[in-house]
Amino acid sequence: MRTRSLVSAAVSAALGAALLAAPALAYGADGGTSGQDPAVTATTNPTADPTADPTADPTSTDMPTSASSGTPSDTPSPSSPPIGEPSDTPTSADPTPSDPTPSDTPSGGSTPAPSSSAPADATGAPVFGNVGSDPSDAGFLTVAVSSDSAVTEVSADLTELRGAAPATVAVTGFTLVSGTPQDGVWRSPRMSQLPSYGSYDVTVSAQDSHGDSTSSAHATTVDVEPKPVFADRSISPATLDVEHTHVTLSGRISLFDPITGDTSPLAGKQLSVVAENGFSAVTAADGSYAIDVAPKLNGLNATSVPVFLSFWIANPDGTSTYVLVDSKTLPVVVSPSRIRLDHSSVRIKFGAKVTSSGVVEYLYDGTWRPAKGVALEMGYYAKATSGTGGRFTLTYPYIPYDDSTFTVETSLDSYLADPYLTASHAQFKVDVINRTNICFCSSWIDEYSDLHIQGSMSASNGKVPPNRKLYVQQSADGKTGWKSLGWFTTKSDGTFNLDGYVSVPKGYWRLYSEGSSDYQPGYSNSVHFNRTATRITGFNAGPEPVRKGHTVTTTGTLQKLSGTKWVAFGKQRVYILFQAKGKKSWTSLGSVKADSHGHFTARFTAKQDGTWVGVYLASGSYVDAESYHDYVDVR
Repeated sequence: MRTRSLVSAAVSAALGAALLAAPALAYGADGGTSGQDPAVTATTNPTADPTADPTADPTSTDMPTSASSGTPSDTPSPSSPPIGEPSDTPTSADPTPSDPTPSDTPSGGSTPAPSSSAPADATGAPVFGNVGSDPSDAGFLTVAVSSDSAVTEVSADLTELRGAAPATVAVTGFTLVSGTPQDGVWRSPRMSQLPSYGSYDVTVSAQDSHGDSTSSAHATTVDVEPKPVFADRSISPATLDVEHTHVTLSGRISLFDPITGDTSPLAGKQLSVVAENGFSAVTAADGSYAIDVAPKLNGLNATSVPVFLSFWIANPDGTSTYVLVDSKTLPVVVSPSRIRLDHSSVRIKFGAKVTSSGVVEYLYDGTWRPAKGVALEMGYYAKATSGTGGRFTLTYPYIPYDDSTFTVETSLDSYLADPYLTASHAQFKVDVINRTNICFCSSWIDEYSDLHIQGSMSASNGKVPPNRKLYVQQSADGKTGWKSLGWFTTKSDGTFNLDGYVSVPKGYWRLYSEGSSDYQPGYSNSVHFNRTATRITGFNAGPEPVRKGHTVTTTGTLQKLSGTKWVAFGKQRVYILFQAKGKKSWTSLGSVKADSHGHFTARFTAKQDGTWVGVYLASGSYVDAESYHDYVDVR
């Protein structure tokens, strides 16, 4: 079975249409035709000396001449490069794709060796050796033949292997190109009379000077098809690294026509580039191409990138053949990287966000250089890309609740990480100055002017501050003129329950903590007393957190002091106030009337982060009551 060459293919529709339009001609042994124009008949050279050296005369049929004369043209002829090893030099169509070495020999420069088989007896007819396409040009047919006397004539009949009515073309005018007339290799003129490109069955005939003749049917099969020719091919750079991340492919592609001997640019051809991912380009009018691609390496540990440039060419039978234009494997060099932070530690108040900045660099040729466009992370939620000078700034979107260590690192996401840089990281410490929380949960002034206080002290980190000292402060209007009346120390768990005499049983009271290096100063809610004490207990605004536009429900219980007990203070109006985050003023959102048990419930639409509080504004012998301040995070 004949193996089809991988680069054997049909010519373009334009060339094929022109050639298929020509009628098939049947050539006789005498060089004439039956009913055809004799001017286009291929004939032998009647003056050629069969014993002369065919290379001695520079005008012999072995030298390139015009295609119309039936001899090889001066245009280089394409070879048939196997997959993986494209050729820059045109040679003949070789039906066997296993030959790894394309020929550089011009037309007529390389021929098969003469047959070593001599006739069996002195009266024997000519004997054929190798028959096939000229190794340097598929437009010529070569025949090795020997006999007991000088061979005087060689001819061949080529029959199309495809088509409903295959045409047969007689080819004459063979000339001796190597060896002797008695044992040599003969080559046809350029077979420009072939009706179309494709595969042909070959029958050869020969006659010697004794008048003996012989023929060999189905001596071989040849492919006569256009062949791609490549020139100036280049794939660069030699190595991919952080400073060379693009691959440039350039060159020029032509198409050699073995029937005419002409070479023309392969213009407008779709080319395919594979460099980890697929890319495409189209050849220019002169057959040239210049392609720039940036391969996205598949994997962080890639050591090389195979690059392939190819295209498909249509065959006469409707199939297509893959043509490899160029290929190269580019090694990948990964450079070390590092992150230099602007700080090794930061100190923030509770409620502030953590921000880190610095420079990311890579080592190249012994020098650390800024790395632009590198993806970085700080935790899962803080992401950034380095800019000019390799600088970056990362802000963590959530508030840290205690001291911790943060890590800045190059992205671990395989789609974002730079494959040409090693992974790197840097750490810094965060010292959180915790917020001090003081709940003035319950208090009253009895008939003896004793101020009873009950509540707790804690911090934003969930711990009790080491300094548990609280100051009792009083103000006439609850806004200015706060004075400390004394201090006390909470229990180890931060709670307190005590009373003390106040000289002025009318006014506002609150608790205050000085704070420390790790804890911010803190203030409790304030309470107002005037004879009869009231209070709001169990105040809650929720849920927390709550989505914007959803409902915030405020609940609580209004009570009054009756003797030494707190009892329901029903049928009284409680006002709900709101202080937006970052604001100093309070806004009244409305009021709700407590039921007979003092319970109240009011609902509002969540619009922004802030603090909620319930306030009872008393008259007569009662004092105002203010609930616990409840902060609600709106998302």
